[in-house]
Amino acid sequence: ERRYILNHPNQCRKLALYPLGHPSGRHSSIDWSDPDYGKHPEFTESLGNEIVLQAGDVLYLPTYWFHYIISLETNFQCNTRSGISSDYSQDLSDCGFAQVVRAQKK
Repeated sequence: ERRYILNHPNQCRKLALYPLGHPSGRHSSIDWSDPDYGKHPEFTESLGNEIVLQAGDVLYLPTYWFHYIISLETNFQCNTRSGISSDYSQDLSDCGFAQVVRAQKK
């Protein structure tokens, strides 16, 4: 089993994301397994979806959605990209990642 926590791109301001130039750019600086709410109080207001996948399950993760994965036991994962979408361009721009969207449209 594997537990996923998913956040819509419109939640990016609440996820304490590293800036684009950082080696972990667009990833959260928060340890979602043990969040420090004193340091990141905005994280308490983030809205997400949680799902536990079991053997044989498939999860479609839309482009630009934020996700955190917890392996609950030994498992394997296979990823593939389904394409680039501009559906969340405004959300990404609002969080300072407009150049990501522009670069992927080229």
